[in-house]
Amino acid sequence: MKEFRVRLIVIAAAIVLSIYLLYPTYLDFQNSSDIKQSLELKREQLKKSSPELTKSQIDRVLITNEDSILAANPDIVKNREKRIKLGLDLQGGMRVVLEVNTGKLLEKLAKNPDETFRNVLAEAQQESEKTDESVVDIVSRKFNERGIRLSRYFGTIREDDGQILSSLSDNAEDAVSRAVEIIRNRVDQYGVSEPSLQRQGSRRIIVELPGIAREEEAKKLLQGTALLEFRIVREPDFTFPIMQKIDDVLAGKVLDSTNVVSENKETESTPTDTSVASADTTTPEAELSEEEFRKQHPFFSIAL
Repeated sequence: MKEFRVRLIVIAAAIVLSIYLLYPTYLDFQNSSDIKQSLELKREQLKKSSPELTKSQIDRVLITNEDSILAANPDIVKNREKRIKLGLDLQGGMRVVLEVNTGKLLEKLAKNPDETFRNVLAEAQQESEKTDESVVDIVSRKFNERGIRLSRYFGTIREDDGQILSSLSDNAEDAVSRAVEIIRNRVDQYGVSEPSLQRQGSRRIIVELPGIAREEEAKKLLQGTALLEFRIVREPDFTFPIMQKIDDVLAGKVLDSTNVVSENKETESTPTDTSVASADTTTPEAELSEEEFRKQHPFFSIAL
């Protein structure tokens, strides 16, 4: 009898725990049904009140309306976060295969790329579409077949092909890893629950987005390109005098200063009235209007 009582307690506890864990899913189902009915009612009202609106315009209005409903009631979002997460096999969604453009990376890293380099790179990219071989390995092999060292386009003359190939492979691997992190951040920002990101081969990334509804928006989110470049810049002590000379030339100050110097040499022995020369005819930079500053400093008005 005692064992039977323990079993009943365990079963009751399991049932209570199941109900507790399933309750947010039930609430989310109810909220989703209410939102769907509200949006369908809004769609019919828009069709009657504004028949000139297209389907895409109505969809945009409904998306804005749905976002307003979610923002007005934070409990809807909380229940959606706590619900049971269903995968692609149960609720559908999107499965996207992305590929990192390693050829563009090699083109950026190459020094003095010529027609031969572009032809080899194009052939390597076409061949990589049929196999899982890395674009870096294909490019290296094709250069080797033509008797061309990698140091002609990458690295230094002192490095052999093995060292350069290892460095290029590391750069390609790092590019794919960074792409995975960027995509993960974008997916997290989009708010997809339990997305799946995994690599396939040397350069492909598989992204699974369960329950995604706005497919076009998700595609734009994932396929958006970003470019970050690092460039070596000069020190201010070196660049500012050059910028000052450019500004002086554009403002015509260099020509004026040479004329002033020649005039001073010709009239050096002629006595002048020092009372006029002592008057300050210059205007402080802070007191110049925007138009006057643009005339006196045409380069700095654009560059700064």
